[in-house]
Amino acid sequence: MKRVFAHIGFSFAITLIVLNFLKIEAAFVILAITGVAFAVSVFIRKTRNSLSVPLCMFMAVLACAVFISNYFCFFLPQKELDAKTVNVDFYIVDLEEKKNDAFVYTVKTSFIDKENMPQNIKLTVKSESKIEAAYYQNINGTVKLRLIAENGFDSYGSFGNGIFLSGKLLDYSVTDENVFSINKFFLNQRENIKSFVSSNIKSPESSVITALLIGDKSDLPNQINENFKYSGVSHIMAVSGLHLAIFCGAVSFLLRKLKIPRTAQMLITLLCVVIYMSLAGFSKSIFRAGIMMIMLLCGRLLNERSDSLNSLGMAVFIICLNPFAVTDAGALLTATSVLGILVINPLLVQLYRPKTWLAGYVYKTVCVSLSVFITTLPVICITFGYISLFGILLNIVMIPLAQAALISSFLMILFGKIHPLLFIFSRLCRLFASIMILITEKTAAIPYAVADVSENKIFLAIGAVFIFFGMAFLFYRKRLLKHTVLIAAAIFTIVIMLSDFIGYNNIYVKEINGYYTSSVVVYNKKNAVVIGVDDSLQYYSVSNMIKSKNLSVSMIVDINNSDYSKKLANKFGALNYVCDNENIKYLNNCSNFFSDDDFIVDLWPQLNVEYKSNAQNQYVHLQIYDTEFLCVKKYEDRNLYDNIICLNDKSDYDVVYTVNQNGFNQRRLNEWQR
Repeated sequence: MKRVFAHIGFSFAITLIVLNFLKIEAAFVILAITGVAFAVSVFIRKTRNSLSVPLCMFMAVLACAVFISNYFCFFLPQKELDAKTVNVDFYIVDLEEKKNDAFVYTVKTSFIDKENMPQNIKLTVKSESKIEAAYYQNINGTVKLRLIAENGFDSYGSFGNGIFLSGKLLDYSVTDENVFSINKFFLNQRENIKSFVSSNIKSPESSVITALLIGDKSDLPNQINENFKYSGVSHIMAVSGLHLAIFCGAVSFLLRKLKIPRTAQMLITLLCVVIYMSLAGFSKSIFRAGIMMIMLLCGRLLNERSDSLNSLGMAVFIICLNPFAVTDAGALLTATSVLGILVINPLLVQLYRPKTWLAGYVYKTVCVSLSVFITTLPVICITFGYISLFGILLNIVMIPLAQAALISSFLMILFGKIHPLLFIFSRLCRLFASIMILITEKTAAIPYAVADVSENKIFLAIGAVFIFFGMAFLFYRKRLLKHTVLIAAAIFTIVIMLSDFIGYNNIYVKEINGYYTSSVVVYNKKNAVVIGVDDSLQYYSVSNMIKSKNLSVSMIVDINNSDYSKKLANKFGALNYVCDNENIKYLNNCSNFFSDDDFIVDLWPQLNVEYKSNAQNQYVHLQIYDTEFLCVKKYEDRNLYDNIICLNDKSDYDVVYTVNQNGFNQRRLNEWQR
């Protein structure tokens, strides 16, 4: 049987994906079913001789066992700490994140003052002030804990990182005790790199270079982050195979020039891979790329050719030893993107042979981008709800820019003590980063830059396409593959067109979460109503959404007298601007102003907006067809009404309601990409 590790890794991961969608009781049922299937496959000679079926069934059984044991050994004991306030000894194990005016730390506990509770656990802690402590320095604190989610997919990657709880730090004191860990050295080096880059390159270019180098996006401005997402090139700032390949290429080039023996070259490069993985924080993308690179280097040491699919399967299996890792969008995207490059890209490259070097580069880049787009499409649809229409072509320009910026940044760090070279390479870094920022800013501003793929009909279309391709690869025939491409393209096009036609009269209500509050955008094909934009995260999300859908702003309701609502009105113009007081200065791009306590208006067909304000409360009542929504600033008893959106609440996901004459349905869009 060929590609044993590919069978092992993918069957293990697919089983875990299914299990994470279901309740724990279903895991026992699947364990029994796969156990019987394994026994039957071993008993039947034909399947036993092929080995692939018994192996896949065995890995499914193993996946069930790993999932169940982790659920009962790690998740359930920590769930007992939900909603409890405890005294904790802990230490910081990762770089701090600053979110608005609060700090978020990833910590590990050494002692929790609760009987019969797990002690050494990992969690995130939110503090209103910066914790003045070194990495791995022991801290005594009082923390109010909460469970992040009930299952992996609702945790938005936290379970995949081994974190089931988050907490609010109420009080703390720093001790003189330190915990030994080699990771402390790498964390300090990450801090040094971050500080070195920011001291030699001005912001915001420095934040882009830091993200490219070590994957730290904590200082990346919201506007730039949103622009990269809407342009479809945010993968460039997730340290992965591209970055590792450039780093290893530079190391190998240097070792060859120094005439280091071949075996020593491989061993030194191997060590450098592990070091770079550590500096990048062992993210899922760099971990997958690192495992594949290590297997490639080991193969060269043994004079063996490594199989890329086998290497990917091995990397997937190792990552999935944490059964919740498959719920992390980064892990899913990195695995599916490499799968597209390995399986689909070779087929596309064979279709055409360019005659010039430039045409060859452009064609191969488009093929790689298209291959990645095809295999990552289901993950993108499930996790983000939209796709960039320019990302495939934009990679032609952005990938060389990222490569140039990375090489310049490596050289900047290497020759940091030689001031003339430091000056040259730092200016090159800034130049390449500024070009990337400019390109993504212009691309994100193009109308219809992204397409909404949150409809169930689109999921069905994608499912049909993958079923056809699965059948084609199962019964591998070149002619069948060509027919499959045509059929799949026709199905997808027809479904998209029908979906757009059927949903022409739909009205959408999107709840967008910021740092502490929610905002709401109501929109159809032409117009939008914006309610309560209070921070930069919401502002750039709403701004890019309006630009990408080419919407006219019919009304802005400024709930909290926010500067961001006024900034949005000045940027796009607003037919109506609503505020509960007369502080509407600096508004120069609005037609009508409302500062009354209440009003009712039919804004566009099938949309009625009612606004009320008094000393106790503010709310916006939306009547869309026969469905009502209540957007409130402050609300006590939520059981009195359906479809309540509390604007002062903070959630971990966005929600889109699709409303028409038949009622409404809702879909949660999670926060992985942030």
